[in-house]
Amino acid sequence: MPSNTTGTGGNRGDSHKYDYMQLLSEFRLVLRNFDWMDEALCRGRKDLDFFPEESYNGAAARAVAVCNVCPVREDCLEFAVENGIRYGIWGGLNHPQRKRYLRNSLKKGTL
Repeated sequence: MPSNTTGTGGNRGDSHKYDYMQLLSEFRLVLRNFDWMDEALCRGRKDLDFFPEESYNGAAARAVAVCNVCPVREDCLEFAVENGIRYGIWGGLNHPQRKRYLRNSLKKGTL
């Protein structure tokens, strides 16, 4: 990945910097309407790490706290689930949590 960060990539040293838009471009996206992203509270936040390492540390908890009050949290979560995004915190959930959310939603028939 490029060494510059854009958006919500966080900053954990050169080997762990993410280019948020590059990451998005790597996915074959289901949702084509990105207007909701303009209202996301994480937009442009370089002070928080939305792509933490495997462990769910204090930095990730601060990012999730932003998600919990975000007006587009549901849109963000839906985007990540529908597109099978495996990295980062989306809609307040990390990848294993999104997998459980999807599994439970499919069982309930709510997705």
